[in-house]
Amino acid sequence: MIYITGDCHADFRRFDTDIFPEQNDMTKDDYVIICGDFGGIWDKDKESSREKWWLDWLEAKPYTTLFVDGNHENFDRLYEYPIEEWHGGKVHKIRESVIHLMRGQVFEIDGKKIFTFGGARSHDISGGILELDDPNFRAKKKRLDHGYEPYRINHLTWWEREMPSQEEMNEGRRNLEENGYTVDFIVSHCAASSTVALISHGAYETDALTMYLEEIRQKTTFKKWFFGHYHENRNVNANEILLYKQIIRIS
Repeated sequence: MIYITGDCHADFRRFDTDIFPEQNDMTKDDYVIICGDFGGIWDKDKESSREKWWLDWLEAKPYTTLFVDGNHENFDRLYEYPIEEWHGGKVHKIRESVIHLMRGQVFEIDGKKIFTFGGARSHDISGGILELDDPNFRAKKKRLDHGYEPYRINHLTWWEREMPSQEEMNEGRRNLEENGYTVDFIVSHCAASSTVALISHGAYETDALTMYLEEIRQKTTFKKWFFGHYHENRNVNANEILLYKQIIRIS
């Protein structure tokens, strides 16, 4: 079985047995996929007691937890984990059964081919990105806090790797080409440009990642595309599903 859900931001209470009782019939050969903003790898240097508690809690679940990255992840730490091969694609194993599905991979899971591509551009940064070593850091932060203007701090609450590299995008193209640009499911954090325009009525701008995903959307045959990021539960059309806190079974 495969279930899928949206952004967690390190709040995993939706996976409590009382809320998600389906897990009582699941094993480690069954899966729950999170569409980005996992948030379980966030603290600055190493696992805090809180972070460790939740990761161990997920590891103790009867199923295997999978996630693509979003834009709210500590990429400095996430990419320190060794790269491993798993079900046909590259992963970072946070725990034996808590696994990061890397960008541009095609996995075969429960008899389904799944293309994964995490990441997204942060929208809530109109105040800009502050640098801790900037001699004017405190003054800038105080001004922004006073004006309630959202900002991020580099390598503390924001990471450049929220957006993909050219290498990651090319690897995605190669892996899809090897599979004849045909998969069962696509799992991402943000959506393709045309889909973003549809759900936001033009409020969100396109960027390099949404345009890349639009290329994938146009060239790939798929049954369903699942994504998060926009904090809604919504069937955008017959093939594209936006998820937030809802958990649905897909296989």
